[in-house]
Amino acid sequence: MSCEWCYVPFGSHIARKDQVASIVDRIAELGFTSITFGGGDPFQYRFIPDLLLRAKALKLFVHVDTHGKSLRENLQNFQLIESHIDLLGLPVDGSGSEWHDVMRSASGHFEIISQRLNWLKPLRSRLKLNTVISSVNVSDLPALSNLIASYGPSRWSVYQYWPLGPGAKVVDKHSISDIEFLRSAEQVRNVFSQSTTIVEINSRESRRDTYPIIHHDGEVFVHAGAPHNNFVPIGSIFDPGIMPNILAHCSPERQSAASRYDKVPLVDIGRS
Repeated sequence: MSCEWCYVPFGSHIARKDQVASIVDRIAELGFTSITFGGGDPFQYRFIPDLLLRAKALKLFVHVDTHGKSLRENLQNFQLIESHIDLLGLPVDGSGSEWHDVMRSASGHFEIISQRLNWLKPLRSRLKLNTVISSVNVSDLPALSNLIASYGPSRWSVYQYWPLGPGAKVVDKHSISDIEFLRSAEQVRNVFSQSTTIVEINSRESRRDTYPIIHHDGEVFVHAGAPHNNFVPIGSIFDPGIMPNILAHCSPERQSAASRYDKVPLVDIGRS
């Protein structure tokens, strides 16, 4: 996809199964207990089921974030999610296509997400819906809250637009102040006060330096400390001294997100 506010620097070589499998093994070897496979869409790779099985065999908590386009609605994928994915994240950035598709720069994507969520209703206890809030869609939050409530996911993660990396180029269009974001997000939390859905409010500053991001070639990045909005490479996951380096850069996971996982710290693998 081509979400204009995305902070991940896409554009390098395609991921290889053997390379990513070695990264998964190394993550477990280093003592991490949770892993996120990110994308856009990890399901675009035919080998993703093998990697998920590998991660579960290593006793990792498996979290997958996907935009859903390659997540085909079939029995094989349903059973894969049911047996080998502990938490599945899908994006919902508006209450209808007039909001969501604009945020995602993708006509028809809201319909795809709606279809996937209806298909996955039996597994909603392991669904986490993700919403990026900017000045473009903040006024839709009341209607969006009602939509999210109707799906009844395990979690709803609400993120403030962050002008980080490539996403910085649209700061004039999407910028939302900390005060406006928190005020709007707290209203959302109140709507869900009696719900079993856990609502995570994630401001941009709370997300700095909380977990390493690992490129599919093994390069490790962290979010730069304030006030710099970029990624800082700190070495390869295969370097002998990488774990002390990671711990030196990353603080504990933010409180709102830590309970997603059986144990922390969290590692996020994203395709760049």
